[in-house]
Amino acid sequence: MVSSIESNIRNDIGSNANHRLRDTGYIPAVIYGKNMNTLPIEVHKRELESLVRHGGEKSLIDVSIGGESYTAYIKEIQWNPVTRQIMHLDLQQVNADERIHVSIPVVLKGRGFVEKGGIVVQQQLKEVEIECTAGNIPKKIEYDITHFRPGDILKVADMEFGEEISILDELQSVVASIATVEKVIDDEGEVPVEKKIEPNDRH
Repeated sequence: MVSSIESNIRNDIGSNANHRLRDTGYIPAVIYGKNMNTLPIEVHKRELESLVRHGGEKSLIDVSIGGESYTAYIKEIQWNPVTRQIMHLDLQQVNADERIHVSIPVVLKGRGFVEKGGIVVQQQLKEVEIECTAGNIPKKIEYDITHFRPGDILKVADMEFGEEISILDELQSVVASIATVEKVIDDEGEVPVEKKIEPNDRH
């Protein structure tokens, strides 16, 4: 099911105008695409936050602008690095059956379990690049690493994607690796250092 969001055309442009807009509970955004001119718009902050929370950061949505409806996906969200509040939104108009390139987050299940007892999960890839139809963008890709041990690695090729999804990243790219933390004593006292064990390639 495609989510929907109401928006209005923004008449005031610029950083000062955007700051004032956020103070009123709205987020500045733009929508663009092959069949339309770039439009500066504004969306309600709470409505957008709810949409992202339930649909993910790459959701396909119906955007209502002055009585017109556009199908678009979230191209980019700009976050405040300190408060983690949404600052700006880019939307790209697409057709639901159009194939697009998109980055989706990788979630490692069981990470907390693995990291007990001086084990470290080093996640090299937080997102993977895929190609799929706009109507089939996955919210995230999950992989259970509960059974992983020091020296194990996870590659892109190890993860399961739907048949309708093409993987654009190198299949041998490392997503995550498992290392131990060993405390050694130097002249200044105890200093925690990471000691990586030679990886046991699963392929």
